[in-house]
Amino acid sequence: MKKLIIPAIVIAAIGGYFYYQNMQPVTTESSIAQEVDSAVQEAGAAMEETADKGVVAANDVAGADGDVFADAPEQMAEAAEEAADETMDAAEEAADETMDAAEEAMDTVSDKAEEMAEEVDHANE
Repeated sequence: MKKLIIPAIVIAAIGGYFYYQNMQPVTTESSIAQEVDSAVQEAGAAMEETADKGVVAANDVAGADGDVFADAPEQMAEAAEEAADETMDAAEEAADETMDAAEEAMDTVSDKAEEMAEEVDHANE
């Protein structure tokens, strides 16, 4: 009997400990939200600082004499403009095709409506 009582007391003590540990008040949601907001602000400040350092480094590299990549931003801008032009051309073509299809559909609908009106007139005679 003594072999069962000691483990039961130990298990009850551990269970009671965990039970009372879980009853301690948890931090409020507002404090968690404040911590999250402060972490986001710190991360934003770090990102801005890193971006500023990257811009300064890029300007330093671009200003070097004999740098083969000095005109890379200009080439990137030209490539972006070409891509935008191609996209606009494709959009205009798609719009033209859609308008043509819509006009054809309207013509077909109006022709069918005229035919049905004639059939109704002939049916009334």
